[in-house]
Amino acid sequence: MNGIHDVGGMDGFGPVKREENEPVFHERWEGRVRALSMLINKKRRLYFIDESRHTIERIHPVYYMGSSYYQLWLLRFETMMMERGVLTEQEIQERMGQIAPGASFEPDLAAFRTIRPHNPTQHRRTAIQTTSGTASPNEPVPPKYKPGTVVQAKLAATLGHTRIPRYIRGKQGVIEAVHGHSPIPDIRVDQGLSLYQPVYRVRFKARELWGEDASPKDTLCIELWEDYLEQA
Repeated sequence: MNGIHDVGGMDGFGPVKREENEPVFHERWEGRVRALSMLINKKRRLYFIDESRHTIERIHPVYYMGSSYYQLWLLRFETMMMERGVLTEQEIQERMGQIAPGASFEPDLAAFRTIRPHNPTQHRRTAIQTTSGTASPNEPVPPKYKPGTVVQAKLAATLGHTRIPRYIRGKQGVIEAVHGHSPIPDIRVDQGLSLYQPVYRVRFKARELWGEDASPKDTLCIELWEDYLEQA
């Protein structure tokens, strides 16, 4: 989906401020949130990384920009646990009441653009019209493109998850290598299926992406699934 999470190539955000001697976690709760997210998935395998990313993508832009890194993780964690029936809003409120008696707490689900489960799958669009792939990594489809092939990143708009950056869409690059097969994230999130496709390393010229102000010597390599590409 096109959202504030995909800021590559956007202007006006100013320089990145780096904190000298920045700790790994600024507060203790941040480390706990990270540990919880990793442990719950290791023990119960409730979601894939693609679904996790898409949950953060659904956060309202105002909340997204106003939240810290681990605040986004916490919003994601709570929402995914409730959507999967592991926790209820009442249980979260009760636990918060034990931790901070008298404090008012309510999970702010309005922070999310609810795409699933309220919108049926048939009413949503995956990023790419799938043309190839297999359900097993042991039966891979042969790559459509070879190193040296000039390709173009597809122009794709979607309400769902995708890993094709907005700033490369419609731009031309050259296949550098084939990196095996991997499940295409769009289909995994939208349909819950693992469809294995070839993944390519594609080199783009900086001027193709950023215009004549970019250095003619600079290039950018991005790994892209086959269905993100078309013959130039």
